Amino acid sequence: MSSFNHLRWRLRAPREPLTRRCTAEDFKTARGLVQSVEGIGRSYGELCSLLGATQLPDEQSVSRLRELIEGAGRIITVGAGRSGEVADSFMRFLRNLGYERSYGPDDVPYVLKYSDLVIGFSGSGTTTYTLQTLTVARNAGSKIVVFTAAPESPAASLADLVIYLPGRTKSEPEDYYERLLSKETYAPLTPLGTLFELRSLLVSLAFIRTLAVGGSLAENYGVLLNLASSYVPSSEEFDALYSLMPKARSRSNPWPGKLVAIGEGLSGTVAKFFVTRMRHAAKADEVREVYYWLDKGSVAVMPGDLVLVVSGSGEQLPAVLAAKAKSKGVHVASLTSYPNSTLGLNSDVVVNVPGRKVQKIRGLRSSYLPRDPADSAFELRALLSLEAMVHEIAKIEGITEADMRKLHSDFT
Repeated sequence: MSSFNHLRWRLRAPREPLTRRCTAEDFKTARGLVQSVEGIGRSYGELCSLLGATQLPDEQSVSRLRELIEGAGRIITVGAGRSGEVADSFMRFLRNLGYERSYGPDDVPYVLKYSDLVIGFSGSGTTTYTLQTLTVARNAGSKIVVFTAAPESPAASLADLVIYLPGRTKSEPEDYYERLLSKETYAPLTPLGTLFELRSLLVSLAFIRTLAVGGSLAENYGVLLNLASSYVPSSEEFDALYSLMPKARSRSNPWPGKLVAIGEGLSGTVAKFFVTRMRHAAKADEVREVYYWLDKGSVAVMPGDLVLVVSGSGEQLPAVLAAKAKSKGVHVASLTSYPNSTLGLNSDVVVNVPGRKVQKIRGLRSSYLPRDPADSAFELRALLSLEAMVHEIAKIEGITEADMRKLHSDFT
């Protein structure tokens, strides 16, 4: 057996329980890696700065949105891809505030009514699924709100209220010659529709906080942004995470393993955001196998794969699923606020992201969305950290925005 095959067997074979958690250097030594995501703190700070520069909706638009929500028979949120995750998160927070007749992108009623309020999230304003649903809603006489970066788009033209959030969209062509002249060989910090997606998520959470605790949208947006920007991700911990991550599949590396992300509630939104963008993080002739644990079909894991668990508390179902994966000889990495939790103690690599407040609620089955989004500091920090990490991976592996665009869904 060659030394290479011997090393590969050792990495894939089931291991005895760890007596200590592995560090980035452990995995770099085992896999011969020298790359580092040491710039993740800088990228994270730049993301926070971009969010801080967001042009917020005026108070008149905020008041109108509140009136439409309070007067609606049913509230239906729609979107596709990562905008769909924003729509789903908004719906879940609304439901948690008592708007129980709220429906997300996965459970839109078959028949829309004049008493419905349909809220669409689409950076480009041309997303097929969202535009089709909004057209049906307009024909039914429903009220329509659209969050978009394109106020002159087809989706915006159907709306009673447009919430404009500036940001590049996935449909904008890459300025190839400008990038060529600047010798930029990797994707920007906010590729495709990232900036709109992050801004719409933070603005929608700030609006939820306005409903929950009062105050202006600007005040609540500032509270959430301060929670995010007061954290600095550890380059050492994210180095260790990157060292575990399977590479993209290519002709020269046909069996690199896959990444499966686990999370529930808002942590599930974080995991799905990461899954979608990581699927794009490959060169045009490569495919990176990345899945969410609830993807339809069978998601089986085996030695050589990585299970990434996003869980603030590190307990309950995510911890159980991590233990099940570990029993199959799979690497487990976690983002959690409690490194000594059941999940943390069962992880090969732990990324400590503070900010989770454990809820003591009778009958609580698992992950819980709080009434006040300010109690979701862990999720905000985890999401932005993983966004920054994708940027660092693009730098290390030479992945351009043009590469990402070729891997973007043709159906959203």
